[in-house]
Amino acid sequence: MGKKTKAALALKEALDQDQEESPRVEYIKNTGRGYRRQKVGRGFVYFDEKNKKITDEKILQRIRGLGIPPAYNKVWICPNPNGHIQAIGRDIKNRKQYVYHPHWVKERQDQKFKSLLHFGRALAKIRKIIQDEVQQPPQLTKVQIICVVLFFIDKYSVRVGNINYAKTNKTYGITTLRKTHIYRDKKQFYLKFLGKNKHPWNLPIEDPYILKILQECEKLPGREIFKYYNENQELTVITSNDINEFLDTIDDNHFTAKDFRTWIATREYFKRMLLLVGSKKVTLKQLRSILVEVATLLGHTPAICKSSYVHPELLQCLQNGSLKQWHRKNKHHLKKGDVEKLLLLWLECIYKE
Repeated sequence: MGKKTKAALALKEALDQDQEESPRVEYIKNTGRGYRRQKVGRGFVYFDEKNKKITDEKILQRIRGLGIPPAYNKVWICPNPNGHIQAIGRDIKNRKQYVYHPHWVKERQDQKFKSLLHFGRALAKIRKIIQDEVQQPPQLTKVQIICVVLFFIDKYSVRVGNINYAKTNKTYGITTLRKTHIYRDKKQFYLKFLGKNKHPWNLPIEDPYILKILQECEKLPGREIFKYYNENQELTVITSNDINEFLDTIDDNHFTAKDFRTWIATREYFKRMLLLVGSKKVTLKQLRSILVEVATLLGHTPAICKSSYVHPELLQCLQNGSLKQWHRKNKHHLKKGDVEKLLLLWLECIYKE
């Protein structure tokens, strides 16, 4: 039996044991005391909170089942098999990485995708606020710049951006773009840059209001594009936290910039699935092709798109017949052709709301 198979079996047994003894995942606030890992030869040994070597095979089996990458250092392991964080380590770039309890991950995923229904309902209101703000004369206020950023996220599904990725990897999201990323040809302006995973982005700036604001942003000192003057008249770069805090003021469901990308991925997958509903047979190759198309739109791998962005019910709705059944019941809505309204109807059906 291979190492991966053994690890998978160990994890399954550990999870089964967790369910028998305590099915409730416990939120871990303090990650100070715990087990630690030490490399010995080609393998590892583990020590408990009292710095004693762990020899209990049941505990070792659970730890091995967590699948902590060998390259991680400064590894902390939760002594509680039901803790929501099971391990923390530093990768080769010294970034903190987490291993979460699978039950916690599932709960979070379920909550995230259920909130997609609320996001879809709030989207018209959010877009109206964005539109009203960007159509004002360029004032470069914090709110106006945030709305410009949200405009690009909503239109192109671009990432919000992380300053650490910009510094370390020279890859960018919308908030970390620099003036050097603005390109012009005879007909149009573009934002051209490399995003996460070196994915190339080329965003045409077609809206005249957005273009006017960007041209004013170019005149500001400094290399970043999206800045504003704060209450002390200091130039301040917009961050992902600013975006999320602004979304909080619009709706109390605590939406984030990532919700736009989840919505877009699910919408685009849903749109393509509707075209296959009438087919007598849908092949795995067709489903794979749809996933690749949607992943490309987001600048993601198909695997990440499948696990984190497309609604899980949608991934199996053709195989289990639920989409065909829904399609038959909603033919009068389908004639109108608004894919976002159709997606909302489908989500309402899924969650019985």
